Amino acid sequence: MYERIDSRYESLRLKFLLNLNRYVLTAGLALGLFSALIGMSTLGELSLREMMGSTGLVRPTFQTMLLSITTSVTLVVTIGQLVLSQELGPLGDQRERMDGELSFREAVEEFLDTASPPEPNAFLRILIKLSSDKAERLGDVVASSDDELQEDVKQFSENLVANAELVNEQLRDVQFGSFAIMQASLDYNYSWHMYELRRIRKEHADTLTDEQRKAIDELHAVLRLFAPLREHIKSLYFEADLVNLSRQILVIGLPALAIAAGMGFFADPGMFPGTTLGIDNVTWVVSGAFTITALPLLLLAAYIFRLTTLAKRTLSIGPSILRPSENAGETEWKE
Repeated sequence: MYERIDSRYESLRLKFLLNLNRYVLTAGLALGLFSALIGMSTLGELSLREMMGSTGLVRPTFQTMLLSITTSVTLVVTIGQLVLSQELGPLGDQRERMDGELSFREAVEEFLDTASPPEPNAFLRILIKLSSDKAERLGDVVASSDDELQEDVKQFSENLVANAELVNEQLRDVQFGSFAIMQASLDYNYSWHMYELRRIRKEHADTLTDEQRKAIDELHAVLRLFAPLREHIKSLYFEADLVNLSRQILVIGLPALAIAAGMGFFADPGMFPGTTLGIDNVTWVVSGAFTITALPLLLLAAYIFRLTTLAKRTLSIGPSILRPSENAGETEWKE
C-alpha cells in the first residue's frame, strides 16, 4: 500500500493512523494533552491555583468529564453488544453462515490439490500464491504469440508476481488479530490486476487461442475470489477489534471515573501546596487527573482512527480503483 503512495506526508499519515500500536498512540495523545495543559497553565497570566479560587471552574469541569466518561463507556459497550449479537442467532442462520464459508472454500479448492488452510493468513497466502502461479502459466502459454501480446502479458505477469511475492512475505508468521494481516491484504493490488487482465483479454480477443483464453479465465476467476476473502477477514478483524476496545474501555474507564468523581467533589485551591520543577504542584495534579479522565476518549479515538481509515480504503469490493495510490499505471481507455 505505502509503496504506491507518492506523497511522503500521506505515507506517514497512514502509518500513524493504521500501523502504530493503539496503546502507543493513546499514550502519545495523552502526553500531548498533558503537555498542553501544563504549558497553558504556566504561560498564562493567571495561575491554575488562582483560577480555582476566583472562578471555581475545576470542579464543574471534572463533573462534566464524569458525564463524558459514562457516555463513552456506554457507547462502546453498546457497539460491542451489537457486534456480539451478530454471532448469536437461531440454528438456521448459523447453518447458512457455515454453508456460505464452506461453499467459498470449495470454490477455492477447485484450483488446489488439497484442502484450503483454516488460518486466515495462510488462506490469503495460498490464494495469492495461486494467482501468481496462474499469471506465470499465462506467460508460458503466450510465449509463441505475437510480440505485442507477449509484451503486455509479460509486463502484467511480472507486476502481479512481484506484488504477490511482497504480500506473501508480509503474511509469513502473521497471526490473526494483528493489523499486519489487513495491511498485507491492502498491499495486494487485485483491482489493478483485474483491470489489466480484462484489458488484455479485450484488446487481443481476435488473436487469443482457446488455451490462452482458458488461462486468462482461470486467473480472472482466482482474482475474483480474493475480494470476498479480504472482506471476510476484514469483518472478523473489525469484530475482534471492537470487542477488545469494549474490554479496554471498561478497564480504564472505571479508574478514570473514580478520579473524575474525586476531583469533582474535593478539588480545592489549597490542596498540594508547593512547587515541583518550578511549577505549582496543583498544576501537575489537576493536569494529570484531567489527562487520566480523558483516557477512555483518547483510546476510543485511537481505535476509530484505524477502523474508519481501513473502512475508507476498502469501500469497493470489485475492480473499481477509488484512489490514485491503487493505480499501478495509467488506464488505457478510449471514448
